[in-house]
Amino acid sequence: MIFQILDDRKECYGVYSNGKFRYDRIPENVTGTWSWDQRLIGRSIDYASVYSGGKTLSAACPEALRPRLEKREERIRSFINAAVNSKIKLDDLCMFDIVPEQHLMHYCEIKNEICSWIFERYDRPANHDFLVDLHQMSHQIAQNPVIIDQNTLKKASKIDQKALALLNNLNGQNRPILYNAWGSKTGRLTLKNGSFPIMNLKKDIANCVVPKNDLFIQFDINGAEIRTFISLSTGTHPAVDIHEWNMENVFDDITDRDQAKKKFLAWFYNPNSSVVNSEHYNRDLLLKKYYNNNVVRTPFGRSIEADDFHALNYLLQSSSSDNCMLQCIKINKFLNNNKSFVHSVVHDSLTIDLSFDDRSLLPQIQEIFEDTQLGWFRSSVHAGHNLRDLKEISWS
Repeated sequence: MIFQILDDRKECYGVYSNGKFRYDRIPENVTGTWSWDQRLIGRSIDYASVYSGGKTLSAACPEALRPRLEKREERIRSFINAAVNSKIKLDDLCMFDIVPEQHLMHYCEIKNEICSWIFERYDRPANHDFLVDLHQMSHQIAQNPVIIDQNTLKKASKIDQKALALLNNLNGQNRPILYNAWGSKTGRLTLKNGSFPIMNLKKDIANCVVPKNDLFIQFDINGAEIRTFISLSTGTHPAVDIHEWNMENVFDDITDRDQAKKKFLAWFYNPNSSVVNSEHYNRDLLLKKYYNNNVVRTPFGRSIEADDFHALNYLLQSSSSDNCMLQCIKINKFLNNNKSFVHSVVHDSLTIDLSFDDRSLLPQIQEIFEDTQLGWFRSSVHAGHNLRDLKEISWS
């Protein structure tokens, strides 16, 4: 049974299904809706927005239903605009306080029809449940706005233009991180408009970001995309530092780790380079396995259109990202009902806002982070009282 939840705020409870609203509970026999909602955690629900590949409702709507959708959206906008013009604070009201029920019913009914159309014509994505879990983690991260030490940021803004730009952008507010799971071709997370800019935060001014609890703990995978290459090729990869391993097993003429790292990465991210010739890194073999007819098919259920130049990069970036996000999702669930929480994820690193009450959990968190679907991925751990001044720690 297809249904729609009327409002995404907990205190605004309204569920539309079978031609009527319920204001007390979600029926047990519902099976599909348009998009994820926090009240659906723990339920087995199919999401039409995921089936459609992250399209907006308007973009996913079939042409035959578009006139009705646009008409209903326009009617709802007119009621909202009327409330705004009357100086009514929308944050204090639920949708059904602003829009008459009959108009909400018409709108929810057309959403149900769009969902039904999508479910009938689209295959269920192989990574549907993963994307739902990713959405849940992103939502929970957004519930804890990034805390800014305003004095530190103001001091930095006097000598740093990026600090000044951040200060002006935030305007004294603690803004949440708003992840977008559909913002890149490979599935790597990007940010929505209005998000705190965690992805491109300049390290020099990251000391303005401080924890809600006691300490930041950051886990970072060592050479994630390189390990992904080896794992997809041979199924195993070294437990030691990947660049030291490359120095000893790939290069005969290099004895310096940094030099080996620089030379390897110059080859790794340039499909036309041939400076690395090793049985451990066979591009052709990997592409033969995962790339065909201009489509990359990753081991995590994604299909990505690509040309020959970008195919390997898409495969490794997408697989590495999904491999890491799966572990971040597990850790997010592991920390439920604890004071500590997932603060942010940036590519192949995870930052925990740690309460000292939960410090005994850290070895287990690192174990979860490293024990990936592609094998055991070594990580480093850093700790600090802000996001810039993090020092490496170990408990082994």
